[in-house]
Amino acid sequence: MAAESEEEGGGEAAFGSMALQRYNVEAVDSSGKSVRRSVQAANVGDVERLLAAEGLTIRAVAADTSTDPAPDTPTVKPAGPEEVVWTGSPSQWLNFWWYVSCILLIPIPIAIWKFLELRATDFTVTSQRIKLESGVLSKTYDQVELYRVKDTILTRSLLQRILGLGSIKMLTSDPSQPELTIPSIPNSENVREMIRQNVERMRRLRGVRELDVADDMLPHNHG
Repeated sequence: MAAESEEEGGGEAAFGSMALQRYNVEAVDSSGKSVRRSVQAANVGDVERLLAAEGLTIRAVAADTSTDPAPDTPTVKPAGPEEVVWTGSPSQWLNFWWYVSCILLIPIPIAIWKFLELRATDFTVTSQRIKLESGVLSKTYDQVELYRVKDTILTRSLLQRILGLGSIKMLTSDPSQPELTIPSIPNSENVREMIRQNVERMRRLRGVRELDVADDMLPHNHG
């Protein structure tokens, strides 16, 4: 079983050439409970991103001008500019059986709709997140932060191998997208490697690590 945690530590005064500032923050959690935190980051935007990742909503934030060190203060390192590393859509081979059925069983407009539906699905992988755009008449936009990706799985059926395609399945810690699949894309091995490298980079910047916890170490309810 895998659990995820973010390492905390405030020993650094600067990352690269960017000095870090300590901020005192008043926030509320998802239950409405007030929370006070002291966070060390490069700017207020990094503070907001750090606490948003923990499910906290900021009510007030102010720079701490005191000179005393703050122990156990989370540090956010700048991720740098966001760059697109790959963009693409699933192959129309996903609709192969729809097209065959169109000839034998179903009306042509249904096959045309399936074509448009897949054509309107776009994935974009940046250096910080994965974006999904879908929908023909109305659009849906979703995204998963790369540091939340816990594992990537590449699958290639016999037909996909013949056609030079593959599907990338990602397991994430995002509650709205615990699984995200980029289906039937060309050059899938290289795309998966690009995702893996950027995931590792973002997890290092975020201080995120995987903790393997044995099942027998977890508390069990008896009765």
